[in-house]
Amino acid sequence: MKILYRLLLLIGIWSFCSSHLFSQGLPDSGGGSKERSDDDFKFMPIPYIDYNRSLGFTVGAVPIAMYNLSKKDTISPSSLSGAIGMYTTTQSWFVVQFNRFYFNEDKYRATLVGGQGNINFQFFLDMPFSPGYIDYNTGATFFMVELQRKVYKQLYLGANYTYTKLITNFDIANAPQQEDYLNGLGAVASLDLRDNVYYPHNGFIANLDYSTFPEFLDNEFISQKIEMDFDYFVEMKNKKDIIGTRVYTGFGIGDLNFNQQFVVGQTDIRGYSLGKYRGEQIIAVQGEYRYNPFKKLGFVGFLGFASIFGSINDGDNGLILPGLGTGFRYMVFEKNHMNVGMDIAVGKGDWGLYFKIGESF
Repeated sequence: MKILYRLLLLIGIWSFCSSHLFSQGLPDSGGGSKERSDDDFKFMPIPYIDYNRSLGFTVGAVPIAMYNLSKKDTISPSSLSGAIGMYTTTQSWFVVQFNRFYFNEDKYRATLVGGQGNINFQFFLDMPFSPGYIDYNTGATFFMVELQRKVYKQLYLGANYTYTKLITNFDIANAPQQEDYLNGLGAVASLDLRDNVYYPHNGFIANLDYSTFPEFLDNEFISQKIEMDFDYFVEMKNKKDIIGTRVYTGFGIGDLNFNQQFVVGQTDIRGYSLGKYRGEQIIAVQGEYRYNPFKKLGFVGFLGFASIFGSINDGDNGLILPGLGTGFRYMVFEKNHMNVGMDIAVGKGDWGLYFKIGESF
C-alpha cells in the first residue's frame, strides 16, 4: 500500500502544479533579446479563469510586473515578477510568487519561485479487479532557486536547488497520512539563439537540465533526472506570424520516486488534464502556428504527439498520444510582446482548457 500512496501523491502534486503553476507559459529562463521595456516599471493585474476536468473551475488573479533592474544596463531583457492566487470549485487553492531576473548586461539570469497550497485531486490506477480514480488531499509547500551565467557567446551554465514538502491524506479506509520531503540539486545548460525571450520570431534555444536527489540531503529515494528540450522558431514572410516547433525528452535514473515521474500534458502535450499517462521516460514533439492578424490580438493552432515508458500501467507504454488545439493571445506588454491567453486542446480520451501567461514554449 505504501507504493500506492506515493503513486497517488505524485499524480496530484505534479498534475496540479504543472497545469496551474509551472506550465502557464512563463518565459523561459533563456533568451537573446536586446529588447526591454521603455518604462522602468510596468504593472498589469490579470484575472485568472481556468477549467480542469478533475479540479473543476478555477478563479483567481495573476498580477505581473515588468521592470528594468538597472537604467544603465540597456542590454539585459526586462525582468519579470508576479504572483498567482487561485481557488477551485473542488475547494483546492494555491498561492505562488515567481521571479525571472536578467542583469549585468544579460550575463546573469536568475529564477526564484515559491508557493503553498491545498489540493483535492484524483488519480487513475489500472488495478486488475477494480480500475478507477481515487480521491485524495495534499498540502504542499515548495521553493526553487536557479542562477545561470553566460560563459561563451549565448551559452549559459548554472545550478539550482528545489525543496518540496507534501502532506497527503487519501480517501482509502485506514490509509495513514503520508508526509514526504524532496530536496534536489541541479545543473543546467542553455544555448540560446532566440531574438526575443518573451516572443521569439527567429532562432532556437536548447536546454539540458540534470537533477539529483542525493542521500546527504535526507532524500528517501536516491535518484537523478535528465531533461532535454529544443525549441525552434521561424518568422513568416509577413513578418508577423510565427511557426514554433519543440522536441522534449526526459528520463529518470536510479530509485525514482513517484513524485519525480513525467506526466503527459500541459506544455508537452496539451490536451491531457487528468494526469492519466505518466512514466519514468517521456518524449514529446509538437508544432504551433502563431497567427497575428491584429496589433494586440492573436491566435494559435497546435498539434503534437507524446509517448511514455516505464509506466505503472503496462498498457500505456509506447502509446502514441496526440494533442490538438487552438487558442487566443492578448498582448499586455507591447514593447516585449508579452501575451496572456487561453488554449483549448483535445487528446486521447481527454481534453483541457489552459490559461496562458506568455507562450507554451
